[in-house]
Formats: sequence, C-alpha cells, structure tokens
Amino acid sequence: MAQRYQLLIRDRHGFERSVPLTRSVTLGRQSLCDVVLSDSMISRTHLRLELRDDIWWAEDLQTTHGSFYKDQQLGRVAWEAGTPLRLADGAYTLTLVSQDQSSSELHLQAILETAQLLAEEVDLEDLLEQSLDKLLSISGTDRGFLMLLEDGELMTRVQRNLGKELEGSIQVSLSSVHKVFETGDPIWILNVADEHHLMNHLSIQRLELKTILCLPLLLQGRRLGVVYLDSRRPITEPPDRETFEAIVALCAIAIERTRLSEENLRSHVLATVGQVASSIVHDFKNGLFVLRGHADLLELSTEDHKIRHHCKKILECVDRLTHLSQDVLDFAKVREPNRETVDLKSFLDAILEPMVPRAAELGVQLRAEGHPCLVKLDPGRFTRVMENIMANALDATTDMSGEVLISWSQVTGGVQIRVRDRGRGIPRKVIKRIFEPFFSYGKKKGTGLGMATVKKIVEEHGGTLEFISEEGSGTEVIITLPEHPITGTFKVCDESTGNHRVLGSEGA
Repeated sequence: MAQRYQLLIRDRHGFERSVPLTRSVTLGRQSLCDVVLSDSMISRTHLRLELRDDIWWAEDLQTTHGSFYKDQQLGRVAWEAGTPLRLADGAYTLTLVSQDQSSSELHLQAILETAQLLAEEVDLEDLLEQSLDKLLSISGTDRGFLMLLEDGELMTRVQRNLGKELEGSIQVSLSSVHKVFETGDPIWILNVADEHHLMNHLSIQRLELKTILCLPLLLQGRRLGVVYLDSRRPITEPPDRETFEAIVALCAIAIERTRLSEENLRSHVLATVGQVASSIVHDFKNGLFVLRGHADLLELSTEDHKIRHHCKKILECVDRLTHLSQDVLDFAKVREPNRETVDLKSFLDAILEPMVPRAAELGVQLRAEGHPCLVKLDPGRFTRVMENIMANALDATTDMSGEVLISWSQVTGGVQIRVRDRGRGIPRKVIKRIFEPFFSYGKKKGTGLGMATVKKIVEEHGGTLEFISEEGSGTEVIITLPEHPITGTFKVCDESTGNHRVLGSEGA
C-alpha cells in the first residue's frame, strides 16, 4: 500500500487543519503559495517542503522570523514524520503525519470523527469552529467560512484564513453563496482548469482560483446555513462527494442539536428569573427599605466614628442588593417605553457629567462627539443603558491611561450611538455570553444582569445592540435606535452644514 502523508497545521490560537501532501509545496503568506499561512509573522514565501526518494525535506526560505526544528534554527533538513516543526516563534506548528490507510478507510474514519461531534457537550461557537476545521481537513482546502441563518439573514459565524471583508476575499461572489443556500444546489469545483466556462470570470482570474466547495447545511429539508471552502491549489486527492456531503449533513445535525440545547437552557434561565422576580423580589426590596431606614437613623443619632463606619458599610451593601433587585425586576418584566422627545446631546452630556471625576481619577479622558439630535426614548430606562455601558468602558481602562469616546449620528432609518474605549478588550468566548443572565466578566461585584438588562431595554425601544471587541484593542458598543415620529416644533442641527432647521409636527 502506498505511503500517504498529511501536513497537520496548528496556529498560535490552537486551531488545526490538515493538508494532504503528495508533491513538493511552498508555504507562506502570499496568495501564490501552495499553502497560505495568513499570520503577519510569516514571510511571503516562508518554507519549502520537497519530496525526494520518499524523504520529505524542509527548507527555510531565508525568512525574517525563521523556522525551527528540534529547537534549532532551520536551514534545510530531512523531516521525520511526527516531529514538529515551528514557524516564526510559534505562529504555526507543522507536523508531518504518515498514513497507511486506504481511501475508504479514511472516509469511514472522517465520518466517525464527525459523528463524535453529536455526542460532545460543547457550546455552539466551539462546535462551529470544530465543524469548519473538520471540513477543511477532510477536503484538503486552505480557507473557508461557515454561515448560519439568524433573524432571516445569513450571518458569518466562523472563518479561517480570510480577511474581514469576505466579498473581496472569497473566490466567488456572496450572491453565489446565497444562491447555494436558497436552492440547495452545491458548488463543487475541484479544478477550475476543467471548468472552461468559469475562466472568463475576472474575479476568478484575479484570485487565481483552483478549488471551490460550497454546500448548504440542511436538516430534513430545512436550511440552516452554508459552508464555503476554497483553495488556490488543485486538490490532488479530492474527497468522495457523497461521503463529504454526508459529513456536512452530520455537522448540520450537530449544530442544530447544540443550538436547540442552548435555546432551551436560556428559556429555562429566563423562566427561573421570572419566577424569582414575581415571588420574592418585592418582599426582598421591602426588607431592604426597612434595613436602610434603621441604618440611616443609627448613623444620624451617633457621633461615634466606629459606629458610623459600620453604618456606612451596611448602607453600601443595601445599595448593592437594591440594585440587584431592580435588575431582576427590570429583566423579568416587559415594559413599553414611556417615550419622550429629548435632545440626544443634552441627554448624554447629563449622563457623562457625574462620571468625569471618576474618569479623571483613573487617568481616563471622557469625550463626546455629535451634533444636537432629537430622538424619542424613555429617559429613565435609557439612562440605565448608558450608565451601564459607560461604567463598563471605564472599568476596562482602569489599568491604563486612555480615553472613552461616545459619539452619535443620524443613520438611515434612525440614530446610532457608539461608545468606544481603548481598554483591555473582551475575549471572543466572553462576547458570545455577554448578554447571558447572571454571567459576569471582569467585575468582582457584578450582578450578572447589567448587560442582559441593557439589551432588553434597547430591544424594548425597537433597537439593536452590537459589541465589537478584540483583546488588547478595546471595545466598541453600537446602539441603533429606529426613528419614531416627533411631534411639536423643535430646532435641530443639520450635520452636513452645521445649520439649525425647524421640524414641525409632521415628524423628523
């Protein structure tokens, strides 16, 4: 049986993929390489793997950050299967894996490994990453992404080795990806050279397309999403199509099972919060009110500094428990906002003013940018939204000097408010849980309901809330509120000219 080899590639974040090795290949950052490694530490052409007389040779191509084999800087060396080779101080770790299995054995192994996803208890984000990595490995492709249908739209959930702008990075248009989702008909192109009708496409020529696989994620005829995979090199040992489609179907089953499990868990948590709120929180607040009253009287009736100190500690604890009780009540109840017409600039300035002294103590500059702008919202409820977001932004910049910028502008169909800090940032696995009830991150005294309540209030206003964050690069929170008719006569500022104009009773 002929010896088979695979190149196992693991990046600095722990993501793995494998590429079948049947011929000499070049690895590097530029798109012309046989295997593209997108990390900025990797040189444009970094490593050459050459097969001679059944021996694989690895050669560093005079790179800036080097390649290392057995803890020694690599020049050119015979590469032993199973011995890791490290690129650019750990940006990637490569392992040569020999395989003696037949094609049918490999297909069966791939199906069994994918089926294992059904038995594992992992969260949805981890499952999506595992599914995409598995499909990349089995197909031998280099890049790809996985989209799921959410709120009526296809949303990219995970991707590998692609830029932020998918439309400019992938080798077919996103309209083709959407067509695969809508029709259920996959794109299966193993070598563009064999597809003469595609060679006239400028995008395909520009991106030097070789292989494209785009398949729908289907479950009992219901469309869940789509997976896209591509490679700038032809796949020498392509996967069996029926086997690969079966593996994609298994991934779809695992994704839907995990998503339903998370939704059921969330529904159970929400129901529990509602029960707690209706049964004990009001009585709890009444008890806190009595406790606060007696602590206030005791503090006022004595000059003993020790007793006054203890009273202060009691009152601080009462305030925190009162805040938690209010969070539970706010989260459990659905309320129609009591909207008023407010000038967004004056409204936000009033919220920021008492925060300035605390920001100064932390060495943080608070800045606000935006023209006067009228919006209809519930001032009392929305104040809680902004106070919570601003407090989080200040907490994130505690360990460093920086600034927190709040800005607002009119957008098509409404108003957008942005809060941007240059703090620690939020890990990706935390972002997906940021709105989960009773989940707290980075706060010793957090209630775990702050952001859940913020999201609920924004949604009660018909708006949307988005977090953009990266560890070490800060966080941006984007609130988008829809337009509501504004009655009466008001003056607002035209952002394009700086001039004020009058709005009458017909609306904004």
